[in-house]
Amino acid sequence: MGRLTQREVDDLKKAGVLDNKAIKELENKNLVGNRSRGTKYYFKNGKIKVYPQLYFKGLGKKTKPSKDMVNLREQFNKLLNKYATKEQ
Repeated sequence: MGRLTQREVDDLKKAGVLDNKAIKELENKNLVGNRSRGTKYYFKNGKIKVYPQLYFKGLGKKTKPSKDMVNLREQFNKLLNKYATKEQ
């Protein structure tokens, strides 16, 4: 069985398939990913595209990001939505 993405968990919750208790259980069993994927953002620097990224060095498969790390990533993504250009 593979891991669910955060987007899949959100969609299942909205559809009424998963409740908060089930989501916590999946997270405790490390069956829910915590990274979002898919959308790339860039800034133009002259003719060059510059891709911003946020990376937590030292975070491995057996460790989970802290609540502060998740909050920072969410704020970072909000800034990308506001200032950067989405790549098609």
